[in-house]
Amino acid sequence: MLSLIGIFTSLLMIKAFLSLNFDPVVYKLRVQGARYLNKEYVKREVMPIGGIHLSKLVLPSDPFIKSYKVEYADNGVVNLILKERQPAFVLSTSKNYFLVSRDGIFLMKLSKADIYRATAYKIFFDLDPINLSDDEIINPKIISEIETILSYPDWFEKLILEVDIRKKTLYFVKGISIKFNDLNLNRSYEMVIDNLIKNSSIGSRYFVVGQNFVHLPNP
Repeated sequence: MLSLIGIFTSLLMIKAFLSLNFDPVVYKLRVQGARYLNKEYVKREVMPIGGIHLSKLVLPSDPFIKSYKVEYADNGVVNLILKERQPAFVLSTSKNYFLVSRDGIFLMKLSKADIYRATAYKIFFDLDPINLSDDEIINPKIISEIETILSYPDWFEKLILEVDIRKKTLYFVKGISIKFNDLNLNRSYEMVIDNLIKNSSIGSRYFVVGQNFVHLPNP
């Protein structure tokens, strides 16, 4: 009985030793979960010619990478499983345009020409610089307000082209704008706004008082 216990203990010790000293050389990287990042770009950044020890495998600092997991397969092959941040909107600052994730991280800088190719994303602007760092929105309240707008029903969100954060004004198709006290809209507001857009002339402006939409004269 004692000999069996000794053998079992020895096996556990050997297993622990191997796990602590397991550091194979990786020769091949399989990238999974990459939708926005180029897989070949990731491989070039991670894998040097001639292979690398598993413990030395380091990912590039890229804002698209939210988190990752490394799984050793076998025979020098590693699976790199990425969780990416997804582009959610375009932010216009006093200096540049940025493609930004829902959690406020600047994913990449955009030129004015890029804006015309990024028409699927609404533009947020008039954000006080005090709420920004060099690479993200740092005010959680602003991020919460943006999340509220991005969580509107799909059919309604698609009507919105631009958002003035500071003035709480939404700019819709046909150049119609509506200023709110609170951007947390309910279902009845959405239906009224949809009707206003359909029946208002181009460039019409409104502001909300209580439950009423007040039409402003053209400037």
